[in-house]
Amino acid sequence: GLPVVIASVGAGLAFIPIAGRFAGLPKEMTLLLTAGTSICGVTAITALAPAINASNRDIAVAVANTVAFGTVGMICYPYLFNLACTSSEQVGMCLGVAIHDTSQVLGSAMSYKETFSDELALKVAAVTKLTRNLGLAIAIPGLTYFHSIEQRKKLDAADVKQHSDTISGLATFQKYVPSFLIAFIGMSSLRSCGDFFLVQDAETFQKTMDYIGNDVSKYALGTAMAGVGLSTSASSLKGVGWKPFAVGASGAMVVGGTGFVVSSLIV
Repeated sequence: GLPVVIASVGAGLAFIPIAGRFAGLPKEMTLLLTAGTSICGVTAITALAPAINASNRDIAVAVANTVAFGTVGMICYPYLFNLACTSSEQVGMCLGVAIHDTSQVLGSAMSYKETFSDELALKVAAVTKLTRNLGLAIAIPGLTYFHSIEQRKKLDAADVKQHSDTISGLATFQKYVPSFLIAFIGMSSLRSCGDFFLVQDAETFQKTMDYIGNDVSKYALGTAMAGVGLSTSASSLKGVGWKPFAVGASGAMVVGGTGFVVSSLIV
């Protein structure tokens, strides 16, 4: 599924900034929509927002897009992909790239598993989404750097020199690589190391994973979905108009459509 992830994420990173510029959206809002739609929803938005000094309004609009279109996809895509896809693997890959937030992907894949008795699609969707999440390590610093370049264009030469002279190497690193991203990579590495050592006791490992996947995940999913909804402030959305949601919807279609086309070619 790696080609599907690369193609769909790349399509979103290329298309949404152009669409946002065409619609006249603020640069920060456009970048948040790009990260949230292309990579992993609220997680990507949360990681990028402080690095580009996004306003509460920009964050609320981006989160609202994730909630709205991700929830629609979570409900509708299991049935749509069951009709359109030719295998369980393709269904899983499409769910993994077409839906925004990790909790939404897992919720949709669990729904597909229960409805169509297809556990393979759930496993493929989970692996595809986690692979897609790894794009945080590249996309967040890249989008932050892109935003920095755009901001520098607004400054005259003297301001740029003064700004550059006052930023140390460590501060520059922290600016382009948010602490959230460092924690994400660290915890992912820790989990991978834990899996490697635990797998030596296959029976215990399997029981532990079954418990987490079948029991704990149900409560964790509900908590995550509640958190996504509660993080959206209705007052921050007043007067934003329809354009941000048009960009978000078109971006979601590009990301999901690219994933479907590429998965059709390789499965």
